[in-house]
Amino acid sequence: MEKTERDPLTRAVTRPLARVEGFIARQKRNYRVAVTRSAVNSFLYNLTAQYDSVYTVALGAGSVELGTVNSIGNGVAAAIALPVGWLVDRFGFKRFYLLGVGLLAGVALIYAVAPSWQAIVAGMILYAIAVRLTGTGCSVISADSVGNNDRATAQNLCATFRSILSMVAPLVAAPLVTAFGGLTADGLRPLYYVRFVGYGIILLFVAAQLSDVRNGREATMDTDLVSGFKELLGKDQRLRKWVAISSLTYLPMAMTPPFLQLFAHEVKGADQYVLGAMATATILARLVFGIPLGRLADRIGRKKVIYLLTPLWYASHLLLILSFNAITLILAGALWTFYYINSGVTGAMTLEVVPVEKMGKWSGLQGLFRGLVAVPAPIVGGLIWRELGPLYVFLVPVAVDLMLRIPLLTTVPETLHIEPAGR
Repeated sequence: MEKTERDPLTRAVTRPLARVEGFIARQKRNYRVAVTRSAVNSFLYNLTAQYDSVYTVALGAGSVELGTVNSIGNGVAAAIALPVGWLVDRFGFKRFYLLGVGLLAGVALIYAVAPSWQAIVAGMILYAIAVRLTGTGCSVISADSVGNNDRATAQNLCATFRSILSMVAPLVAAPLVTAFGGLTADGLRPLYYVRFVGYGIILLFVAAQLSDVRNGREATMDTDLVSGFKELLGKDQRLRKWVAISSLTYLPMAMTPPFLQLFAHEVKGADQYVLGAMATATILARLVFGIPLGRLADRIGRKKVIYLLTPLWYASHLLLILSFNAITLILAGALWTFYYINSGVTGAMTLEVVPVEKMGKWSGLQGLFRGLVAVPAPIVGGLIWRELGPLYVFLVPVAVDLMLRIPLLTTVPETLHIEPAGR
């Protein structure tokens, strides 16, 4: 036994696990509940994520219609961002968080029974509402349950747990798709029924375990929907800059994912196994690098890590365009994970610029202005695909990021040890 405990391999495994266990133990229960929900949700989501665009096209959509479906969802998310943020700050987040989880089950059911691509529009509308509700709730949970010096680690630890469960989802899905008939509407449809059942289980778990957050300042909170948001943006110039940075950070997520699997399948010839392997590579890379890079951001600062990771997700787009076989496609998928880690670190920064009692409104403001980017981006992507060529869907976000987001990021201070605005 003593020899085993001294074995270097054993120590290399047990020590990181012990640190992770200690980190989780010192956080509040709501954080643990949110991590669990997020991990199971990611498994269910990744059963179909790599096939969603192919499924929509199989139901009759073209590239512009595919972009329009995503734009409608983004528009709904933007439209409800402010009222959801205000309601969460005013009445507590739990009821809205539970509603969001329940709506995700409804989304899966709509996809499962969809007779044509037009039905996917209804699913995207519900999905946008669900993501806004659960996303605002997660912002409150993260701000209330995790300390400043742990925040980037907490964000990436949550992502790592998601990766552990979701890494196998594409590999489970691929043989199921093959058994049900391949990359056709009928071959993909059964996966959405699995998601429907899974979300129902998540809903019961969250309802039983999650506690509401009460900040003790309800009596002083804004009763007017608009004035509180104006006051928030008017207090500090850095908040206005952060709205722009957050919106631009979201652009690649809004423009490229609807077309990524379609590009790999139609332009590069990827089958369901390669698409599944690409998704698994993204998740596996997140599992390997997520926590270490989160800890690095908590030690040396968020901006330095963002600058470090940005060229890597640029490389993912370029490698996807230049790919000539399955291996390079899978490698492109692995490099795409650095976009998610990058945006997670950016998300940690955005949670540190306002106090927790204003986090609902702050999340709502970000959602609204992200919508100004996210609503037109998929339609623009569809038009670019049709008029200029598919590869430009992946080049344009890189150019915009390089010319706008990075220069703007250099003008805001590091948030690791700053006092939040709005105190």
